[in-house]
Amino acid sequence: MPVRQRQRRLVLLVAAIALAAALIFPDWRFIRRALTYPEQPIMAVDWYRPQAVVAGVDSAPLPVATQPPSSDLATALKTVADYAAERNSTGLLVMYQGEIVLEQYWQAYDETSPFNAMSMSKSLVGLLIGQALAEGAIASLDEPAVNYLPEWQGDNRDQITLRDLLYMQSGLRNERSTTSPTSDLVHLYIGSDVEKTALTIPSERPSGEVFDYNNVNTQVLAIVLQRATGINYADYLATRLWQPIGAQSSSVWLDRPNGFPKAFCCLFATLRDWARLGQLLLNQGQWDGQPVIPADWLTAMLTPSPLESTFGKHIWVKARTADHPNIETTATLPYFDPLAFHLDGRGLQRVFVLPTYELVIVRMGERPDTWDDSIMTNTLIQALDPEIR
Repeated sequence: MPVRQRQRRLVLLVAAIALAAALIFPDWRFIRRALTYPEQPIMAVDWYRPQAVVAGVDSAPLPVATQPPSSDLATALKTVADYAAERNSTGLLVMYQGEIVLEQYWQAYDETSPFNAMSMSKSLVGLLIGQALAEGAIASLDEPAVNYLPEWQGDNRDQITLRDLLYMQSGLRNERSTTSPTSDLVHLYIGSDVEKTALTIPSERPSGEVFDYNNVNTQVLAIVLQRATGINYADYLATRLWQPIGAQSSSVWLDRPNGFPKAFCCLFATLRDWARLGQLLLNQGQWDGQPVIPADWLTAMLTPSPLESTFGKHIWVKARTADHPNIETTATLPYFDPLAFHLDGRGLQRVFVLPTYELVIVRMGERPDTWDDSIMTNTLIQALDPEIR
């Protein structure tokens, strides 16, 4: 067979294979992301492309303590730093009484490095829903989400309220597999039309019956937020939250160029800016004496779900101990601060807020072999409160 004919047949074969692949898997970004998914997904920030900028501001840096801590607190800070260092951490920052008392980095990270917060991003969506309520863009948590989602009209999802979505009790299908190419979670995560994917996931049970931590709830809330306000998610986050607390520019992962943000998982920001957010929550929604988030909305967020006492409106309000059998256990003891709460991200990304003791703790890194949420929190509390020792 002549060379040109063989080349022509090869070109036709390659074209046929490409066409077949496109018919079976029409989303080529899905295929590429599946084939290139990083072994360390928290640290591989540059893999998440494209991203939209969440515009920040140049502001005064977070204050650093000028006086050395007490001997007890200094010992406790070393203990928690060692605990983090031994458990695959990339950064740890502790604020006490509004000042940085510990800031440490590992694995070539520093104070300028963006970190992938994973599901800690969910709490940002919860905060912004409160802003939209305060501004009147959303009328009530008890209105059905279908008011903003005509795609849900005419089926059993039209009874799901915004409150159901915030409390993770929507009844929407929850396919959690991270390895099946047909899993809802996989398509939400690496697909290139997250809005369509989220809005085609069906209901499996009536809303308000079962707590079920489900990524699609957050993504649907982000769609509602964008449609209700008429402002794209990155800009709304920037102007209502990020800039008012003096945070630097960050970014959020998009499903495709100029597409929709994956708001359930992936905001990339520095450790210090997550500490700013923790301090905002500690200060009941105020920054430098100015209200950013309504205090009554924070109270509402921290009100436990009637179906799961460790979870509020898109935020974890208690340590997840074995006393709570319906969720993954991540702590051996309750927090010694009864008002404590935390933001949670895959790989054990954490922002702990301990209001009674004026502490904010931020930990970033890949998932370690062992971890206990109560170690760092309670170690620092014991150093500050002799009655607990």
